[in-house]
Amino acid sequence: ARIGPGSPNPELAATGLTADLPLRWGLTLNPGYLLADLPQGNALVHLPLLALTGTTHLHHLTLADRNRVEKLIGYRGNPIRYRNRLLLDRPLGSDGRAHAFLDDEIFFNLSADNFNQNRLQTGAGVRLHPRLLLDLYYLQRNPGAGPATHVFGATLKVSLTRHMLSTLPTHNL
Repeated sequence: ARIGPGSPNPELAATGLTADLPLRWGLTLNPGYLLADLPQGNALVHLPLLALTGTTHLHHLTLADRNRVEKLIGYRGNPIRYRNRLLLDRPLGSDGRAHAFLDDEIFFNLSADNFNQNRLQTGAGVRLHPRLLLDLYYLQRNPGAGPATHVFGATLKVSLTRHMLSTLPTHNL
């Protein structure tokens, strides 16, 4: 969910499933499907997606570069977008239950062959349970046209497997 001052709230509410399929050389394939409710546009949007993420570790920092393609079915013109997100994540505390992150993501509308928006985000999260992670964040969205949007959001990440969740943020719909 995202809440933005001066916007119909929530600005966006979404749910979905993604999978993290580890590959070689620090790469992860992320197929998924999201369902987003956009109250301000009175739209229910289906998002099939596929992402490839490269991850490396530098001292106590994790650097991830995610490249994602998605189709927004039910949104004006059903555009296909390419998104590139560069993420810096740092564990907090000796037990690694908490983390802080900063990321920047650019969007290109492949259907219209143009820049769509930029999102700069910062936040922190805590592992509530080995299979449950809560992130709180601030996001500044700069669309290609129009004023910037400032939002506060929360993401609850639930693992359906017995593996411990990674603290790397997977949100940013």
